[in-house]
Amino acid sequence: MVSEADRSLAARPWLRLGALSALYLAQGIPWGFMAITLPAYLADRGLDTAGVGGIMSMTTLPYALKWIWGPIIDSVTIPALGRRRPWILLAQLMMALTVISMIAIPDLTTGLTALGWMIFVHNVFNALQDVSVDALAVDLLTEEERGRVNGFMYGSKYLGGFIGGAGMATMIEWSGLRAALIFQTVVLLAIMLVPLLVRERPRGAEVERPSVVAVAVGLFQAFRLRSALLGALLALVLMVASGILQAFSAVLFTQKLGWDAGEYARTVGGFGLWIGFAGAIAGGFLADRVGHRRLAAIASIALGTSWLVFAAAEPLWDDLRFVYALFALEPLCQSILSVSMFALYMRVASPRVAGSQFAAYMALLNVGTTFGYRRAGAISDALGDAGVYALAGAIQIAVIGILVFIDPGETRRTLGD
Repeated sequence: MVSEADRSLAARPWLRLGALSALYLAQGIPWGFMAITLPAYLADRGLDTAGVGGIMSMTTLPYALKWIWGPIIDSVTIPALGRRRPWILLAQLMMALTVISMIAIPDLTTGLTALGWMIFVHNVFNALQDVSVDALAVDLLTEEERGRVNGFMYGSKYLGGFIGGAGMATMIEWSGLRAALIFQTVVLLAIMLVPLLVRERPRGAEVERPSVVAVAVGLFQAFRLRSALLGALLALVLMVASGILQAFSAVLFTQKLGWDAGEYARTVGGFGLWIGFAGAIAGGFLADRVGHRRLAAIASIALGTSWLVFAAAEPLWDDLRFVYALFALEPLCQSILSVSMFALYMRVASPRVAGSQFAAYMALLNVGTTFGYRRAGAISDALGDAGVYALAGAIQIAVIGILVFIDPGETRRTLGD
């Protein structure tokens, strides 16, 4: 008979790897649907870049507010259920309910305001689940497994993105939007069984939670350090270029290059996300060997260079081999960059307030992405199609000027473990 201690996440490395990966899979399914399938669906029905960007910004805006959740989940919980599980369970349930509520909109292309707010509310709870799961990972992962497990977690989000992207696009073509929304809801409720049935630690071994004041003081001390502040600045600009291109590309390919919505979603949300999945897994192992900061720099430079090459080769945009090469390089570099930065931010964060500080970094990443979504239309009008990719490439390479000055070990040397 397996003891309660053996069934806890703290006691079993493979159990926590599986649980964390499953919860990231739950984040990825609605993310793939809302970031890939839905924009292509709307663009295919005539929505312009500014409109698509506005809808997509509602998927990331709640993530920009993740810093609010950090201190709350660090200081408020139900001891009998564990430090993080109550928040994960609440968020997972509300994610499912908000997805199914979209059925109430009869026509998404004319009900954009209602759709935008439903997406916003869903992502409030998606962000809460993300913060809670990240905090659980910070609590339980050892230094030796951090890069590897981050790779599996982010890889699972890509796998969820494949289900929500290519999978939902195919389901919409076969059975309609309503069936796709019902399917997502059922899967989210099924994954909710993971935190419902598995404890964080053996009963009686839960970590004492700090007060809100203690969390605030700890954050103040952490963000007085140079590397912590540079990490915040980097987070603010790192994903701006990706945000611009995610909003712009859906319109470019469906309205100007002649792709239909299903073809675009299956390529970006299918083939592309499988490449991202492989990159996340490989990046997790490489980050522990090459170094988190160095691997992030390599990935960011490679990503920016791929966009510059694509911008310079506009006559080849009708060549499927050339386009597929971009669709492979983008998710490969982005996944390796994301895994490296997640591991780096876990290292930079002060252990005393790691959940809150890590949430702040993730919030700033989404502020940058949201800004990119919002500015995509104006940038497209001002610079033209190739100019958008050229600007994105230049921004992505320029961020290395901040990354190289971050000292991952400064926080622990100064504030201790």
